[in-house]
Amino acid sequence: MKIYTPLKDIESVLSILSKISIFGGVMESQRNEIFKRLETAIFEKGESIFNKGDEPTHIYIVKSGTINLLITDGELVIQKKELGVGESFGEASLMSMHTHTATAVAAEKSEIIVLSRHAMNLLRHEDPGLFSLLLINIARELARRLKMTDDILLHYMHLHKA
Repeated sequence: MKIYTPLKDIESVLSILSKISIFGGVMESQRNEIFKRLETAIFEKGESIFNKGDEPTHIYIVKSGTINLLITDGELVIQKKELGVGESFGEASLMSMHTHTATAVAAEKSEIIVLSRHAMNLLRHEDPGLFSLLLINIARELARRLKMTDDILLHYMHLHKA
C-alpha cells in the first residue's frame, strides 16, 4: 500500500485548479480548507494506484503524468480512459462504498493528489456547506461520465446494428 504525504506545495496545485472539476465553485477560504487535507504520492510507470476489487479509500487527482483506467474480465483488458493533469478518478467507488470496478495504472511517472475518505468525513462535520458543494461537484462529474458511457453504447449499437 502506497504511503501518502501531506501536500506541502499548494502553489503547485493552483495552476491546475481550474481543471479539477470536483473543486469547481469553491471560494478561496474553502479551497484552503480542502488543500490542507490533500496528500500526494509519486507512482512509477506501470505501478498500480488501485486494482479492481480493492476497497476505495481516496479520491485521486492527476497532478502530473498520465493514468490509465483499465477494465478487466479474466484475460480481457480494455483501456477505459486515459487521465491527464487535473482529472479525477475513484470518486464513484468511494461514494458508492463498492469495491473498485477498474484498475488504475501509471502510464508514466505520475504524481497523484488524494483526498481520503477520512478527510471527507471530517469535512462533513467541520464544514457541511463545503462538503455538500464537493458532493454536488462529484455528482456532476459522475453524470458527465454516465452520459459519455451512454454515448459509447449508442455508438457501438449503431456500428453493430446490421
